[in-house]
Amino acid sequence: MKNISRRSFLKGGVAMGALAAMGGATIASAEEAYTYADTIKWDAQYDVVVLGMGFAGMNAAMAAADAGASVVICEKMSEALSGGNSKVCGQFFAYGNEDYEATKTYYKALAGGRDVPEDMLDVIVNGVTGMWKTVQNKFYGGDDSAFLDSTVIPVMCEMSPEYPEMPGSDKVALIATKFSGGTILYDAVKNTMMTYADKVDFWYESPAIELIQEPTTKTIIGVKVNRKGEERLVRALNGVVVATGGFEADKDMVQQYLNIINYSAAGGQYNTGDGIKMCQKVGAQLWHMKAYEGLFGLGGAVFPTEIGTPCAMVSTLTQDAINTGASILVGTDGYRFLNESEVVRHGHMYENGIWENPQFPEKMWLIFDETQKALIDEAGLIPDTHKDTVMAFDTIEAMAEGTGCKPEALKATIENYNNFATTGVDYAHHREAQFMRPFDGKKYYAVFMYNGILNTQGGPKRNVNAEILDLDGNPIPHLYSAGEMGGITACMYQGGTNVAECLIFGEIAGKNAAAAKEALPAYAAAAKVESTPLTLGMDTDANAAKTYEAGENQYVGVGKGLMADVAVRVTMAGDTISNVEVIEHFETPGIGTLAVDAVPAKLIGCKTAADVDAVDAVATATVTSNAIKEAVKAALAQVK
Repeated sequence: MKNISRRSFLKGGVAMGALAAMGGATIASAEEAYTYADTIKWDAQYDVVVLGMGFAGMNAAMAAADAGASVVICEKMSEALSGGNSKVCGQFFAYGNEDYEATKTYYKALAGGRDVPEDMLDVIVNGVTGMWKTVQNKFYGGDDSAFLDSTVIPVMCEMSPEYPEMPGSDKVALIATKFSGGTILYDAVKNTMMTYADKVDFWYESPAIELIQEPTTKTIIGVKVNRKGEERLVRALNGVVVATGGFEADKDMVQQYLNIINYSAAGGQYNTGDGIKMCQKVGAQLWHMKAYEGLFGLGGAVFPTEIGTPCAMVSTLTQDAINTGASILVGTDGYRFLNESEVVRHGHMYENGIWENPQFPEKMWLIFDETQKALIDEAGLIPDTHKDTVMAFDTIEAMAEGTGCKPEALKATIENYNNFATTGVDYAHHREAQFMRPFDGKKYYAVFMYNGILNTQGGPKRNVNAEILDLDGNPIPHLYSAGEMGGITACMYQGGTNVAECLIFGEIAGKNAAAAKEALPAYAAAAKVESTPLTLGMDTDANAAKTYEAGENQYVGVGKGLMADVAVRVTMAGDTISNVEVIEHFETPGIGTLAVDAVPAKLIGCKTAADVDAVDAVATATVTSNAIKEAVKAALAQVK
């Protein structure tokens, strides 16, 4: 018999009596009493089900396992593409230098007057205040030498702190791992996660489809999961943690919540708001849906890429040839709408005392003159993939026709800008005199641009226990969240806070989800069924080995790429490399693939690891270049 409390059973008995009076289901005796969960044929059963394998999901799974729970972590993507924004972010975290009061003052100011629950603020501040030690002890074995304050890193010092004018900022820093770049922090967290392989089952290519809710108490009792094409009902005895990230890759959600139409995603290309939608279906309240983080140059504008291909920042926390001089952004009507030279803060720009995301027009164009084009070309600021999108015009009228802007408005915009540049005062958007120059009038160039989105912050509202709240502000039983999906950021954002928040609330969510819960009430509106569910250790993708084919005189090596391993097959002619094939990779199209296309041929003729090291990397794809070289050296090491 299921463990059902006397109180719950008596409540259920009333319901069953009412059903019988109406000719409903047969009443079960006390010995036969069962719950709604017993009416479902479960395919698998765990104490805790975690959805998403970024920083938040992994930390939740580890915390739940540490609490003694059996855990499965379900990841939408393959292992190579897993990780969401945790894998592709800057690998930094926010740190409050052990000063709680200063850190709280700073984070309160970041809310920009928005109400943030005091207890939630306390949780974040407590975590950020000591985040250095948390990361050091949990993921680096206590090694303090692995980190450095980002104030010593050129450019990144602009974000450490990101809002130095705010009170308490002198105690807030952005902390980096030494040799930051690639996926270094993600790798450290995942390596720790993999030590839990005997306590946690890993399901890759297994997106969650919907949450399963008990109808009377609204308790979440399980999840429907598509396990590599097979639908499975997974029982969660104690809790479900949703850590599936934001919605930056869902165009409809971006349009509806952020009011942005044409945009490119720089962050997670698979963050389509799945968890948000699932939580909405079970009655979750949403918050911070308008908050998002953008990119760091030209007001957040980027060269267009479609979802699935990450966009690159036009400029990074600085002024350069593309956002200074005779270079402006105009909207569909032909007018400017922001200060193009301002050093933006995660896409936020200063307006009336606060840093907000700008309102982007339906379409926008980057416009510059002949002199500026020479400077842009010299600096290589237009990627090869977009050089053919640059349109040239002899007159403003021709440019208006080619872009669809209003001729009179575009002409007035350029005339006004020339006046601003001459007088040194931009009455429209307050651009500094040193970053303006009148158009030379020789030729005009226009490039269609998109808004760049790094990540979204909104989602189901959570409380200090990481419980997701319903529309009345009450916890939805057994449902928890962590990470960017419903983060605390309501307005301005300090770099590294999302990583810290993932770790803070991942820990809380996992621990609370693992805790034993009260039994469900008795239920008799449907028949009880028998289940023989899979349990811990019966189905897992942890440490699944990959195999690659290799013929005579061929050797396979693997190197660490930006997204995942890069595998190569090296053919030897005696002691010399005669051919190198990249047989598997997941590198970024147009960036990492430049190295995939170019580096293998450079390695032909090499004999030793030293020869391989001497081969030049592709300048714009050093991580992938080095991964290929690492893989080739691994293959060479196998040659007898």
